[in-house]
Amino acid sequence: MPKTVLIVEDDEPTQLLLVAVMRRAGLPTVIAGNGQAAIELIETRKDIGCIILDLMMPEVDGQAVIAHMATEKHRVPVIVCTAALPRVTPKFDPEIIRAVVRKPFDIEHLMTTVSELVESSDQTLP
Repeated sequence: MPKTVLIVEDDEPTQLLLVAVMRRAGLPTVIAGNGQAAIELIETRKDIGCIILDLMMPEVDGQAVIAHMATEKHRVPVIVCTAALPRVTPKFDPEIIRAVVRKPFDIEHLMTTVSELVESSDQTLP
């Protein structure tokens, strides 16, 4: 069974789009509407194979999620999905951030990236 894709996004239409695309590809999903919910899921679920992470969210943002993952040594691959301009996007740890996809995103490119990361996490994670 494929690993779950964690979608961390505060925009409901984008959540619905991403869930529909992942389901069409046969990938189970779970949604976190903010960074705090994402951190809780990362800590409690062992079936997450990939995270699609929005950077700009109210309260706890994507940067805080990345910082938490670095501190706690979580190695679930992350795809940052953001509307932020490249000069605003900080340098990311390549051990955590495997790809940056700009909004509006190309669905085929995103799905190719997700599929590769989920497949590689199935092979490397217990």
